Amino acid sequence: METAAPDAAAPASERAGRRPRDMALSMLVLLVPVFLLVGFYRYLGHEDPPAVDTTEVYGSVGRAGQFTPLKPTDLPQGWRIASATFTDGVLRIGVTAPSDGAMQLVESAQPAATLVPSIIGAGGKAGDPVSINGTDWQRHNDGRPGERALIQTTGGRTVIIFGRATDSQLQRLAASLR
Repeated sequence: METAAPDAAAPASERAGRRPRDMALSMLVLLVPVFLLVGFYRYLGHEDPPAVDTTEVYGSVGRAGQFTPLKPTDLPQGWRIASATFTDGVLRIGVTAPSDGAMQLVESAQPAATLVPSIIGAGGKAGDPVSINGTDWQRHNDGRPGERALIQTTGGRTVIIFGRATDSQLQRLAASLR
């Protein structure tokens, strides 16, 4: 069998003759509908993630009977509960606030000496105490780089609020706990 050698005199394919301008126009035709869809989606208000319903998680804490949980109530406009879990006796509630405030509320019946290092790290330094709604909280700094924390231990329960948030945001979350 013989294989035919390509003919050197054959005309160049159409694709070889296309210019970069043609490719740019093709990309523009594809990107315009994508930008329109994204813009329409944002216009409808679907930019914010949904808030999480904590009913089942708090129900699990109640059924476990290890401690009585504190719940964030009356959070300001723009604050949202982003996550909620209860695992191995530790309740974790993720809260987001405007201006990039990201915090986590951790509650457990574990002693503070065990829970605090496992949550915020052993390298943190205790700061000045602060009173919020008549309850004393201990400030904690530098447990994790760039994060602050408030810690309270009362009634067989350790509560930690920590994250990359301002002191006022941490205190506002602590003040909302009932």
